[in-house]
Amino acid sequence: MDYSLSIWSIATFIESNIKEDIKYEELEQITGFSYRHLRSIIKSATGISLSNYILNRRIANAAFDLIHSVKPITDIAFEYSFNSYDAFARAFKRITGKSPKQFREGKYNVGHRRILMSFYAPEIYKDTDITYNHPTIREDLKMEKRIEKGIKSCILFGVPKVSYTYEECTPLAVSIKAALNYMGDQIDYTYLMAAMGAAFRLRWNKDYWDGGNVDVLNIYEKQYDVFTHAFDASNRDFSLLTRDNSTKEDFKAFIIKEIDAGRPVIALGIIGPPEAGIITGYDNNGDTVLGWNCFQENKEVASDVTFHDCGYYITSSWWDNPETAALVSIGEKKTENVTYKEILKNAIHILSTNQITVQDGSGKARDVFACGQAAYELWAASILDESQFSQNLIMPLKIEKLMCQGDAQAMVGEGRSYAACFLEWIGKNNTTVQKQCSDAASHFRKSAACAIKMYELRGGFQQSAEVLDNFMRRDVREKTAEMIMEAKDNEKKALEIIKEIATFL
Repeated sequence: MDYSLSIWSIATFIESNIKEDIKYEELEQITGFSYRHLRSIIKSATGISLSNYILNRRIANAAFDLIHSVKPITDIAFEYSFNSYDAFARAFKRITGKSPKQFREGKYNVGHRRILMSFYAPEIYKDTDITYNHPTIREDLKMEKRIEKGIKSCILFGVPKVSYTYEECTPLAVSIKAALNYMGDQIDYTYLMAAMGAAFRLRWNKDYWDGGNVDVLNIYEKQYDVFTHAFDASNRDFSLLTRDNSTKEDFKAFIIKEIDAGRPVIALGIIGPPEAGIITGYDNNGDTVLGWNCFQENKEVASDVTFHDCGYYITSSWWDNPETAALVSIGEKKTENVTYKEILKNAIHILSTNQITVQDGSGKARDVFACGQAAYELWAASILDESQFSQNLIMPLKIEKLMCQGDAQAMVGEGRSYAACFLEWIGKNNTTVQKQCSDAASHFRKSAACAIKMYELRGGFQQSAEVLDNFMRRDVREKTAEMIMEAKDNEKKALEIIKEIATFL
């Protein structure tokens, strides 16, 4: 079981019972872990004790009500289980530096933001005179492009931020786009998604509920082939260094060489899962690295991360993270251009293949995935398998299933939206296939729309106790399975049209 699932379970339970007297016995029961272990998990992830975490969450929720309601302060105090107004006021001031009255009159900024991966809840945004200990990390949009070199350090400033956004949520495509943008190349995210194959993939592990289904390293049988497709389309050479056959000193030398040459490094891992991010600098001869990472603000995987004023993460424990798997350097420009036909032929292969065995860097079989039409069928069958959704299922296992569901929706929702954009792009530049491109794009958009409807069925995009409970319901999963099969049918129609388009290009 993924360690982070335990943290999400604890946070979900606490947030759902934030106005109640939280009983640790019940927390043990729903997570399947002892109180001692739960305390250790929270301390490791947040740097504070379980009791202080609960207090912080009560204050954040109370602060939200202070700003967004007209309830009397005393009522808010009792609503969040404080024994008296004085106890509430003391706790509130200790955490925020303001009394509840001062906070309300100051109209401080409180809203819902991500406090854990896929988990949104009330949070106090950082202001100059607020001492609350959960600041929002923002990109310095005015950061000038420059290089700051020291005796044992070098930092590239001005590299665009890498993060999950509503428009772009595939880390490798975001990272390559940001790195090339910094180096003076303008490349379109839609084009990258299509050329990498990410716009057309759907993966479902045939052996277990896999939180890594969505990983782009699962697109091809040779997991690092995704880099070849991405950089061929970017007209760039690249070099790959993997952990399988390297040491920390090898990684440090690789990073130092590239950063000193003014080139950001694409890195898998560093913080959290082995998703792509960017290293934009180093310190202490490479023992410390800086950069952008989609998980740098997630407390459950970034408890020991600090931040530069510009927003870059700073970490010295990057090699200790077992998910730090590879580094990629961006090489010289190439003259060969990848054609639309080549990209579509690759898309046809991805959409037509029903199963692949993904190999690790050494060529050893790692996981077997259902793909294409077979992935839709296995996905639907998995969420309808009642043996996997018993009423006594502990919360981490419930969250694991919701996470797999969300990742599959993201592959279809984001992927097919960009597949549609790419097809329309081809049609605009090739009038002989414009009609076919428009028809294929229409089917892809219908598949993407099915993924959005699945979010509506479960009660929204967020991970919350309510959404979790909804997804556990048989009727919700049955309707979701219907949407999955509708998406599958539309994709099949799009595939047949793409095959026709490829013969004309």
